[in-house]
Amino acid sequence: MSESTMEGFDPERLAKVDTLLQKGVKDKLFPSAVYSVSHKREVIASGAFGVPQPDSFEKRSASLDTLFDLASITKTFTGVLLLLATEDGLIHLGLKVQDLLPEAKTSPVANVTLTQLATHTSGLPPWKPLYRTSDPLQDILQTPLEAEPGTRYAYSDLGYVLLTKILERVTGLSFDALVKTQILDPLNLTETCFNPVSSLHFRIAATANCPIRDGKTLIGEVHDANAHSMKGISGHAGLFSTAGEVTRYAEGLSTILRRLTLPKATQSQIPESIGGHSIGLFTATNSMLPSGDFFSNQCFGHTGFTGTMLIIEPKHELTLVLLTNRVYYPTDATRALRLRRYFSNLIASALR
Repeated sequence: MSESTMEGFDPERLAKVDTLLQKGVKDKLFPSAVYSVSHKREVIASGAFGVPQPDSFEKRSASLDTLFDLASITKTFTGVLLLLATEDGLIHLGLKVQDLLPEAKTSPVANVTLTQLATHTSGLPPWKPLYRTSDPLQDILQTPLEAEPGTRYAYSDLGYVLLTKILERVTGLSFDALVKTQILDPLNLTETCFNPVSSLHFRIAATANCPIRDGKTLIGEVHDANAHSMKGISGHAGLFSTAGEVTRYAEGLSTILRRLTLPKATQSQIPESIGGHSIGLFTATNSMLPSGDFFSNQCFGHTGFTGTMLIIEPKHELTLVLLTNRVYYPTDATRALRLRRYFSNLIASALR
């Protein structure tokens, strides 16, 4: 199923997006895919393909209201919350971990700044099995750094788990309450959530192949093992949403962030010699941003391990969202990752 308004866009190019995603389903890169592309805040193309829950008794087709595990797109919400706390005078981005967590004074991460945590330049390793510990915060605080802070870009879930704990400490609110009151409610996003209630499960795209739940199909449970051990709520992964609400979230960044704050989220905050990352999002020089070959260097966005993608191209006023549940299949991700770049190129080339 697809819908599109073609003014300013080549309809034949947009039709190729549907063909690309239909082939992805057929080739078992993912069981289902939903996309939305907006131009100047108007949806110009959208579509839904495949079956979100292939093993269910009633095989419902994907639709525009299918909910997906966003995985690391959750990190963008954490970045926004960090900036909102800065606007509120609770913190500033140059503060060090030990300034906010007294128990971190002897930690390897003691002198790491909030900016370094948010831009993945903290020196922390990319990942560790926090699900094996009863105290993830202490586990992170005891983790040796792999590089001097500020000298190397290394995408790290650990930094965003630490930011979760810091935000809860300085605000006095739980992380899910922060997301709801400061982002979801102001933007009227009623379906984006942690731990979707059981009445929504029939609309959720299933995932599988979690390392600590081998052989289990997950519906409404976060796929990320560390986030699962944190009761499904963390700043590095855990949110579920639809393509439409992710689009509205992206377009709402300029609404919830003040004029002078917004560039912190949309432009790189680290030296180009190290990489490209804003407070919460990949920027155009980051190879992890699947923006294809044609978008400008103003482009920014994020991806998620489950097969999700958000791209914002401010120069041409485009927002691209592609949600899949590619981790349902125990296959190599290479072809699915390539498809995301093909998707971006087709949208870019459709602009007249």
